[in-house]
This record gives sequence, structure tokens and C-alpha cells, in this order.
Amino acid sequence: MTIATVGKKDASAAAVFYTPIRKSKSLLFVSNEKSEHIINCKENPRCAATIQEDGLEWGVIKGLQIKGEINLADEKYWTNYFEKYPYIKSDKVLSEALEKVKLYEFKIKWIRMIDNSKGFGNREEYNLN
Repeated sequence: MTIATVGKKDASAAAVFYTPIRKSKSLLFVSNEKSEHIINCKENPRCAATIQEDGLEWGVIKGLQIKGEINLADEKYWTNYFEKYPYIKSDKVLSEALEKVKLYEFKIKWIRMIDNSKGFGNREEYNLN
């Protein structure tokens, strides 16, 4: 997922690994609290993101455009993150990197689903407020 944020100084975009929180409208990701996109979120939690697979032909493009808010996640959600990425704990470099990051929650407020396999520009939009 690539998240985009805007702060007082500038805009920022960052690619992050993510996982959903079951039975919710939120995604989890980790990041360093000193990164530009997280600093921006502290100033303005509103953000946008895209999720898509790589594709070289327009007919196979599928993905999501989402808008919402980013905030620090509840510590209990680390379980969700490690269920999707269990190898992090056993990899020395990654487990050491965990000491420098925090878990964040992207609360989705709006979603646009793109599926060009159903026709060029096919889209569906949903407000989740």
C-alpha cells in the first residue's frame, strides 16, 4: 500500500506493508514515528492510499483508492500484524527494526475499487462513514 499525507511543510508518500483488522474498516502498518508521513499524520490525520498489483496492460489493472485517517493503533493489534508477517520475529534484522517502529491504524472512510477487467475505467465507490 502506498500512503499519501500532507503536513504543514510538505506532502509525503510512502510504501508500507499492511494487514486488515478483522471485522473492521481499518488497515494496520508499521512506521517510524519520525518519518515524514507520520509527522504529517500527527499534524493532519487525513490521508489517502492506493493498493494495486503491478500490471503492464490496462485490461488487467485492479486496485483500490482509499481515503481515511491514520492514528496510532491499539497495542492489541500487533497480533494481527504478526499473523500476516510471522517471519518478522524470527529474522534478526527485521526484529531489531521493530524496536524502532510503532503500529498505526488507517481507518478507511471512502473507497474506490478499480477493475479494468470489467471494462476500461470500471469503478465502484463507497462512503464508509
